[in-house]
Amino acid sequence: MGAWGYLPFENDDALDWLDELGTGGVDVVRQALAKAGHRYVEAPEGAVAIAAAEVTSASQGNPLGDLPETVATWVAARGAEVTAEDVEMALEAVERVAGEKSELAELWDDADEPEWRESLEDLKERLRTALR
Repeated sequence: MGAWGYLPFENDDALDWLDELGTGGVDVVRQALAKAGHRYVEAPEGAVAIAAAEVTSASQGNPLGDLPETVATWVAARGAEVTAEDVEMALEAVERVAGEKSELAELWDDADEPEWRESLEDLKERLRTALR
């Protein structure tokens, strides 16, 4: 796991995905969320889905503090394209990545780092707030 922290953009997979986000529209976010589908979620797909969920939350005015420049620029330019359905999709993706059929959840549980799960709970709450 190429991670140096538990936050959404503190891993190689999410940072690689930011290159794609910087040149794409809301479909890039939707595709990343969809990859955390109803099957077993591999760690890279899970990390990207969490990053996409964070972009979704930030687009709704609920960011996690300082965002990478690419994300802040994207949110300013394209964030209005994110819909309530996208927020629901992001919430579902976070729940799947945190669930039993997720390699990323297994890795973080094995590392005994509760901060990762706490950060996902915070992200889910920010997404729920956007749906109210």
